[in-house]
Amino acid sequence: MSELRRRTLLKAVGAAGAAGWLAACSSGGDDDAKGGAATSGPLTGSARFTTWASDQEAAAFKKLAADFQAARGAEIKIEILPYDQIRTVVDRQLQANQAPDLFRVSYTDVGSYAQNGVLADLSDYLDDSFGDVFLPALWSAVQSDGKPFGVPHHTDTSALVYNKAHFAKAGITSVPASLDQAWTWEQFTDVLRKLKAANPGVAPFAFNYQLYGAYRWFNTVYQAGGALLDDSLTKPALDSAQTRRALEFTRSLYTEGLHERSILVKRPTYPDNIFPTQKISMIQAGDFLIPSIDAAVKDKFEWGVTYLMRDAGAATDLGGNAVVVTDQAKNPDVAAEFAKFLVTKENMQTFCEQTTVLPVRKDLADAKLAYASRPDLMPVFQQQATTMPEGLVKASTSPAFAGINQTLVDTMDQYLSNPSANTDDVVRQLTAGVQKALQA
Repeated sequence: MSELRRRTLLKAVGAAGAAGWLAACSSGGDDDAKGGAATSGPLTGSARFTTWASDQEAAAFKKLAADFQAARGAEIKIEILPYDQIRTVVDRQLQANQAPDLFRVSYTDVGSYAQNGVLADLSDYLDDSFGDVFLPALWSAVQSDGKPFGVPHHTDTSALVYNKAHFAKAGITSVPASLDQAWTWEQFTDVLRKLKAANPGVAPFAFNYQLYGAYRWFNTVYQAGGALLDDSLTKPALDSAQTRRALEFTRSLYTEGLHERSILVKRPTYPDNIFPTQKISMIQAGDFLIPSIDAAVKDKFEWGVTYLMRDAGAATDLGGNAVVVTDQAKNPDVAAEFAKFLVTKENMQTFCEQTTVLPVRKDLADAKLAYASRPDLMPVFQQQATTMPEGLVKASTSPAFAGINQTLVDTMDQYLSNPSANTDDVVRQLTAGVQKALQA
């Protein structure tokens, strides 16, 4: 087994409870009061919660808000924004002193918001054992200088979603059925070539590394055996043969016509929106997209999920989100209590079941989730999650990561769309951008 394969989620997000968590979760049991049950007593007024949401997520949040009001008396006003606008809108509202009381945020962004002093310290609302119920790395992700600035809500990761009819037409009769059978980069490229030849006018593949999700490209670096940061997490580690191999592999998919050329990094063109039209045969996608893909595909064609490609090893990204309370919250008591309400055992389980994501509480470790959409596909994502490299998880939850992600957004498109762009120049640009983010 390769070194990256040994760096399973047991090390990345903490050994306690993680193995069972990867087996995924089920309904069951009363919520235990330790570390998360809301304090008793009625609340008054309202709080504004800003989030992006799929249809399934919107329904789940609205149900939880109604349950909270029934239990505690306070109203939660849910503001839903497009995913690619939420950071811009929230940042603008923060600057204008019109921020929401609480908002949904990627783990990769919590650190930068906390460092900028715009989040409320929740220490007075959480008892000392509150964090004990969460996977350690994700509890750590919502802290800064030892203080909690949010609550972990769920996690997710990426795998390969494919059109079975396109595969059959290309003579591809089987896909990897386990992690150790995952395609190598060379095998993956051969599959894409077959898809291109058999399905004229259809793009064989597209990555899911757009805008705020640009960091998913680092999966490729780690698959090659490279790293984003050194072990101290204070210096870039991208100036390596592995990074160059990852860059050149990615660009080769574009130059050979194996990747949809219109889908780059800086544009809000998301492959999961195109896949149901059958104009792309295979995409990299997160488990949270299963309900929306399934609803869009309906009975047009059969589709499935298999494991990400690998090189020197396997690697995938840390996805998922936290909920944070702003320092400008007009009703911080209601905001903090609703954040706590969202992550009780029962409520986290309900949200994960309805939206097809993975829970982050240890006490859900041995349960088995009754996923509302395509439960047959979730084992692939659960096993893929074991390939999150420890170093990438740590880097992804650092305060500098928002700036690191922006470096990819600002750099990658010119390289991917220009066959003559110099790889060494791009490595230098990426390294300089990461260094700047670390020093900010």
